[in-house]
Amino acid sequence: MGRVTYPNPKVEQYLKEHFVPVQFNVADQPEVMDQFHTPWTPTLIVESPDGTEHRRTQGYLDPERFIGEMALARLKKAINERNYEEAHGLINETLEAVKGDPTREPEAIYWASVATYKAKDEGLLDGWNRLMDEFPDSEWAKRVEFIRM
Repeated sequence: MGRVTYPNPKVEQYLKEHFVPVQFNVADQPEVMDQFHTPWTPTLIVESPDGTEHRRTQGYLDPERFIGEMALARLKKAINERNYEEAHGLINETLEAVKGDPTREPEAIYWASVATYKAKDEGLLDGWNRLMDEFPDSEWAKRVEFIRM
């Protein structure tokens, strides 16, 4: 990721605007892998300043998928911290960032539906029905299929 993803101007800008990135060289600091409970690199962990983990992913991500992953991390952080208005405000950005990504787009629809419901007391079933219609074979659709049983 150091040769392709991190130097990408869009990735650099996104990180600059929304995160305080910290990177460890595990060849020089192998204890970091134990400290962060990870057996593999690259591992991306999004935490709050207090160390609360909000999202973790392992393996290479190209620039587009990296930005989608980070957008999902921001949405999840807002939901986890019960800042539902902020989460609701991140929905469009997140959905745009993951558009066309068969792994992240269904998850984003799931969490966008949760954020809408928590912020506005509406939209949960509409979002989950959309999820099942557009991504019926996804793990995230399977998590909500009970609404049609």
